[in-house]
Amino acid sequence: MDEAVLKAMARWPDVPAVFGWLLLDPRGGWRLVQRDAPNFDPIVHKRGEPITSPSIIDFIGRNYARDDKGRWFWQNGPQRVFVELEAAPLIFRVLESANTPTSKQLVTHTGYRVERIKDPCVDLHGRFYLATEHGPGMIHDLDLAQLELEASHDDAGSLTWRWQSHRQVQTAYTVPLIKEPSSHYGFVSRPL
Repeated sequence: MDEAVLKAMARWPDVPAVFGWLLLDPRGGWRLVQRDAPNFDPIVHKRGEPITSPSIIDFIGRNYARDDKGRWFWQNGPQRVFVELEAAPLIFRVLESANTPTSKQLVTHTGYRVERIKDPCVDLHGRFYLATEHGPGMIHDLDLAQLELEASHDDAGSLTWRWQSHRQVQTAYTVPLIKEPSSHYGFVSRPL
């Protein structure tokens, strides 16, 4: 977290948290839900408006974390803004490695490179999830075609995922089918 944010938290420790104002969409986009706007309708305006300012997006990403209950939040100075997750806490992009076109690297929507992968799974909608040192997340839907997946031919309907990282290490993962990613990975999609 930014030093200025940590100082603000120390100076004003009792600022109430807010819920329902910030949303992370399945493509890693931040959306502001302006519940106090005139004529706000929770059905019509549920997804809010996209945040497009690069400096605000970077600030949110640097100060994005989770609490011990699995709720993800943006620490906006002394105020904690809990995030509604439409898919997962992190959205991963698959990038070609600068060293070799056959190797890939994963990067979070907040700009952090992934070094450790574990527990990859696919949900009932075909979305690909995994856990990393930064937390659990989902592969961006536009990047799924870059994954080397094949059927495992087992009774569980799992897949095998072959991944060659930017460190030139190839690993084969068994990828089971899961029903509910939030309970599997321990995150809260709609914090209260």
